[in-house]
Amino acid sequence: MKKIHLICNAHLDPVWLWRWEEGCTEALSTFRTAERFTDEFPGFTFNHNEAILYQWVKENEPDLYERIKEKVKEGSWKIMGGWYLQPDCNMPSGESIIRNIAEGRRFFMEEFGKRPTTAINFDSFGHSQGLVQILNQAGFDSYVVCRPAKDNFDFTSQNYRWKGFNGSEVIVHRSDENYNSVHGHAAEELEKFLNETREEEVSLFLWGVGDHGGGASAQDLKDLERMLQERREEYCIIHSDVESFFQELRESGEELPLVERGLNPVAEGCYTSQIRVKQKHRLLENEIYSGEKMFSAASLLYGKKYPARAVHEAVKDLLFAEFHDALPGSGTQLVEEDTLRLLDHGLEIMSREKMKAGIALTAGEKAIEDGTSCVFIYNPHPYEITGQFAFEAGLPKQNWEDVFYYPECSCNGEPVKTQGEMESSHFCIDWRKKVVIEATLKPACMNRIDIRFRAIPKRPVFQPISGKKEYVFDNGAMRAVINTATGLMDSYQVDGTEYIKPGSFRLTAYDDTYNSWGLRTPESCGERNLTLLTPHEGSAFSGLADKVVPSVKVIEDGPVRTVVEALFGWHESKAYQRYIFPKEGTAFEIETGVYWNEKDTFLKLNIQAAYESGEYLGQVMFGRETLRQENREVVAQKWNAFVNEDKALTVINCGTHGSSINAGKIGLTLLRSAGYSAADGNFERTLREERHTVRMEQGERIFRFRIEAGKPGELMDGLDRKAQIFNEAPYAFAFNPSGKGEKRGELITIDNPAVILSAFKKAASKDGYIIRVYESAGKKAKADLKLSAWKTVYTLEFNPFEIKTLFLDGKTGVVSEADLLD
Repeated sequence: MKKIHLICNAHLDPVWLWRWEEGCTEALSTFRTAERFTDEFPGFTFNHNEAILYQWVKENEPDLYERIKEKVKEGSWKIMGGWYLQPDCNMPSGESIIRNIAEGRRFFMEEFGKRPTTAINFDSFGHSQGLVQILNQAGFDSYVVCRPAKDNFDFTSQNYRWKGFNGSEVIVHRSDENYNSVHGHAAEELEKFLNETREEEVSLFLWGVGDHGGGASAQDLKDLERMLQERREEYCIIHSDVESFFQELRESGEELPLVERGLNPVAEGCYTSQIRVKQKHRLLENEIYSGEKMFSAASLLYGKKYPARAVHEAVKDLLFAEFHDALPGSGTQLVEEDTLRLLDHGLEIMSREKMKAGIALTAGEKAIEDGTSCVFIYNPHPYEITGQFAFEAGLPKQNWEDVFYYPECSCNGEPVKTQGEMESSHFCIDWRKKVVIEATLKPACMNRIDIRFRAIPKRPVFQPISGKKEYVFDNGAMRAVINTATGLMDSYQVDGTEYIKPGSFRLTAYDDTYNSWGLRTPESCGERNLTLLTPHEGSAFSGLADKVVPSVKVIEDGPVRTVVEALFGWHESKAYQRYIFPKEGTAFEIETGVYWNEKDTFLKLNIQAAYESGEYLGQVMFGRETLRQENREVVAQKWNAFVNEDKALTVINCGTHGSSINAGKIGLTLLRSAGYSAADGNFERTLREERHTVRMEQGERIFRFRIEAGKPGELMDGLDRKAQIFNEAPYAFAFNPSGKGEKRGELITIDNPAVILSAFKKAASKDGYIIRVYESAGKKAKADLKLSAWKTVYTLEFNPFEIKTLFLDGKTGVVSEADLLD
C-alpha cells in the first residue's frame, strides 16, 4: 500500500515583502496557532525549522515557548532542518554555511536536545554542489528542496542521490508540489498529488500556508482527516516528519538516480539583483574570517582576550543577511535598506575589534623616529604575500611650505619601491598621503612600514596620451594596450602570448525584464555600448568646470604601478574605468565606477578572450564547477576562469556573482535595474502605476576585479589563494607603537598553495581554537601546517576538495582532527 508522509509546515520568510518586525510577529501568531492545533487535532504533527524564529518566540512569548518545548518532548511538534535560517545556497561561502548550521545546531541541542539529520532549504534559488560535503560532515544524510523544478532533470523521480566534489553523498527529495498549500485547499492539492505520484511507493507531501507563515488551518485539518478516512483502503496517509520519510525511503530499496552537479540554475536574476547587498555581504564575510585570524593571533601570541561575543554578534548579522530573499535581492527596497544596515552593524563591530587586535599585535615594536610616519600591515594568511599594497598616512606635521612631500618606505627594515598617489581627501594643504608599495608581507603576522618623506617642487603630473593611437604598458612579463580612441583594451599579453581580442572590458547595457528574479539572455535583447565621452563631456562628468581634458589619461604613475582612466557614457548614465597595471607581475586590476540612471536594463563588463573554446569554471563552496556556456547566466563565488589546454584567463571579483560566456566572450554582470519584488503574473499590476516607480541600482556603484592570464597548471592550482588575498586583504593602519612588550613571530604557515585556510577562530564548545582548511585545486595533496610558537608541525593529507577541521589546544600546541561543527 502506498504511504504518504504529510509534512505540515509554515514556510515563514523573516523578510521579503515585509520587514523583519513583521516576520517576528507572524512567527508568534503562526507558532501560537500550531501549538493550539496539536491539542485540538489528535495525531496532528507540526514541523518547523529556523532557530531565529524560535528565538523570537522565546524572547517575546516565553509561555508559548515553554509549551512548544513540551510538545517537542511529546512528539507532536518536530524540530525540522535545524539551521539558523534558510539561506541562499549559492553565494555564501562554504564557511558561512557551516556557521549557519553550527548556530542552529547549538540552539536546538541546548534548547530542545534535538539534532535533525535531514536538512531543509525549500525556497532557496538553487544549491551549490559544495553543499554536499558540508551536509555530509555536519551529520546530515538527506535534504529537502523545491528548486530547481523537475524540468531541470532528465528523470521524473522526486528522489535522487546528490554527489559532492569529494565523493560524499546525500539523498535529496525534490518536492514538486512546492512548500505551500492554499488556505482551505490542502486536501484538494493532496488529491492531485496522489494522482501525479502513483508510481511512488512512499511519498512526502508538504502542506501548510506559507511565505508569510500561517501553517495549518482548522478547515484544512478537518478536510484532511475526512480524506484520510475515506482513502484508508487505498493509501496509508499519516501526519509525519521528514526523517521518518527518508527512513522508509531507504528501507524501500528504491534505486535512485544520481546527480553530480550543482542544483542550478534557478532565478538567474538573483545572482545580481541588489548588488550593494551582495558586495557588502562579501565584505562582511571577508572582515569576519580575516578578523578571526587576527584575533586568534592576538590571543594566542600576545594574551589579548578573544572577542568571542562581539564576533558572534557580527556572524549573526552575516547569517541573517544571507536569508534567501535578502542576499538574492528579491525583497523590497525597505528590506534592502534594512539588510545593508544589518551588514553595516556587523562591519562596525569588526572594525572596532580589528583595531584593538591590530594594536595588540604591534607589541615589541619600537617607537617611530622623529620626522617619519609608520603604518602596520597585518597579513592574516599562512603564507607570504608579494604585491602592491595601498594605504593612507599623515605627514609628521602639516606642510605649509611651497613644496610637495613624496613618500619613501621600508618594509620590515628593507627599502621597498614606493609610490605616492592622490589621497582620498581634497584638503587645501599637503598633509595626508596615499602610499602604494611593492613588498613581500610575512605570513600571519604584523609587518611594519616606515615612511620617510622627501621634498619635491610639486605634486607629480603625467604626460597626456590622447595624441597617440594607443597607450602601451609593458613591464617585461605583461604587455597591455589601451586604445585611446575607445578607452578599451585591445591587447593583453603574458610572456608574449595574447589572451584577449580588441575591444575588451567594454561596458554594455541590455534590455532586461522588470522581474526581480528573472534575467533575459544577452542575445534575446538589444545591446547598447557605453562609448568614450568627448573631452567636454568627460571633463564635465569629472567636475572640471574650468578646463577640458582627454577622456583617456594616465592618472597615476611611478615605481609601483600605472593607472589609466577612461570615461564612458550612454543615455542617462556615465562610468569611469581604471586599469591598474603593476610594474611587476602578470596580473592587473580593473576598477569600474558606474553612475546608473536606467530602468529595466542590465549592465555587463564584456571581455573577449583570444580563444573561443574551452571550459568556463567558477569557484563554488569549497570547490570549483564547470559552468554552462552559450550566453546563459551562471553563478560563482570569488572567481571565474576560461580555460583550455594551453591558456587560462581568470577574473577575481569582490562580490559580483553572475556572469555568462559565449564563444569566449565573458560577460560579468554588474547590475540590473529591475523592480523591487516585481514578479510576472498580472502585467497590468506590475510597475504599471501612473507614477514614478523606483528601480534597483539607481546611482553610484563601484566594482573591482583582478585579471590574470597564463598557463593553466600553476595559475589554476593557486587561484583560490589569489582570490582569498584579493578579498581578505591585509589590514593596514597608521600607528606609533609604545615600544613596550615582546615581539612574536607568525602564528601559522601552510606550505601548499592549493590548501586554503578557511578559518582560524576560538572554539565555541570548549577551550581551544578551530582551524579549518580545504584542498582547492581538485587534486590529492599534502601540506605541512606549522605553528611556530609551539614548534608544532602537523602534516595533512587531502583528497580532492576535501575539508578538514582541526582543534588546537592553545596551551600545549597539540593539534587533532575535529568535527566540522564545534
